[in-house]
Amino acid sequence: QNALHAKWRTGDLRRRDVRARSKNAIMLVARSVSRFSRLAPRVARLSTSSEPSDRLEAAFADYESGKLAAAVEGFAGAAEAGSAEGNFWLGLSYDGLIGRNAAGELPVEKDPAAAARCYRRAADAGHAEAMFNMAMCHRDGDGVEVDVLAGYDWLVRGAEAGSMRAQFNAALALDPNHPPYGKPGETPVVPKDAAAAVDLYRMAVEQGHGKAMVNLGVALYTGTGVARDADAARELWEEADELGITEAGRCLRNAESGEWDMLGPPEPGSQA
Repeated sequence: QNALHAKWRTGDLRRRDVRARSKNAIMLVARSVSRFSRLAPRVARLSTSSEPSDRLEAAFADYESGKLAAAVEGFAGAAEAGSAEGNFWLGLSYDGLIGRNAAGELPVEKDPAAAARCYRRAADAGHAEAMFNMAMCHRDGDGVEVDVLAGYDWLVRGAEAGSMRAQFNAALALDPNHPPYGKPGETPVVPKDAAAAVDLYRMAVEQGHGKAMVNLGVALYTGTGVARDADAARELWEEADELGITEAGRCLRNAESGEWDMLGPPEPGSQA
């Protein structure tokens, strides 16, 4: 299964009863269980003093009260005034990722090209999650041409800017235990680099990404890109297990039984 999943979406940070649908499949929402996903909605709003904060706050108030059409208008106004956060949320709106109204209708017609333009403006202004979404746009050809290398470049930029989803997905692209980033024979493929993958997993782990804990544990247990350290691997799996990451428990059981020593490690966890 390709581990490089859907874009950042409002469901990652909203209350549990207002989950947004993933672009790829509903199951991805149910399986998005990192510590970051339980933070309050306002954590995602990276407003600065230079942004039109009043417009954004009004838009977010409309959004959180279910007035989605009014919220989109507010995001558009903030975006027009140069707000990176406004552009990001306007992109989510055009992507169909901010939810539906009581009648089950989207607040604005889906327009992948418009979404990509909004993400690009926000990303150019330094918005880390917009960089992650640009990576997904280029990977999937949503509103832009498919460009694997451009997509990976946005992943790296998002990782450097602090997006733990970008950090984790960039690590997956480099991790030799995971499928290639790109389609061999059809598109360029990002070369594997186990040591660089470990560095990116560590960045995501520092932010509490449960799946990164699992995969960094696998690297440590098997000595892939890093010196072998079974004790450190178990500690990571125990922490991930406490977060409810099912693969962590499987890794712990297999290590306890010695199955890995006889057969090699099972396929590690792979979820954005």
